[in-house]
Amino acid sequence: MHKIIRTIAVMAACVGALAGHAAMAASGNTKTVAGTASAQVTAPMQLVATGAMQFGKIAQPVTGGTLTMSPQGTLTSTGDMGTSSAIAQTGTRSAASFTLTGAPSALYAIYGVSQVTISNGAAKMTLGQFTTNVTFAIGQIATNGTAAFSIGGTLTATAGQAVGTYTGTFPITVAYY
Repeated sequence: MHKIIRTIAVMAACVGALAGHAAMAASGNTKTVAGTASAQVTAPMQLVATGAMQFGKIAQPVTGGTLTMSPQGTLTSTGDMGTSSAIAQTGTRSAASFTLTGAPSALYAIYGVSQVTISNGAAKMTLGQFTTNVTFAIGQIATNGTAAFSIGGTLTATAGQAVGTYTGTFPITVAYY
């Protein structure tokens, strides 16, 4: 009980000491101005896949190999995939294509995975080494609010790859600044 009374007495003395001081008046040399703030909200970016990556029709490889589709749509090959009987087949060949709409002149960066698997039932092929026609995977949206880019990649087939149509997807992420 003695500690409580003592604490109350100390607090009362502090309040009394503060009450005895006169309020300080501001000098005549002060100024107040209003600061400004702003924000701009832009429409969210829209990314649309406009064309699929297509390697066309190929003959069943005896020893395996790769087909590489450049972002510009040029096809090159290695291994058994490079023989004329393997790549001289009919079919559409193209890089994957995308369009982006967003804030005019905004910068964007393209991200993806290193590889995916495309399949035909239980049979699988690897698609990887993705490349883009945008330098360092960074681009700029045009002043009209649109941009387009393409992505290529390398398809790897094994010896005696099963006959059939192989399909799959690969994720592409675009962030803009």
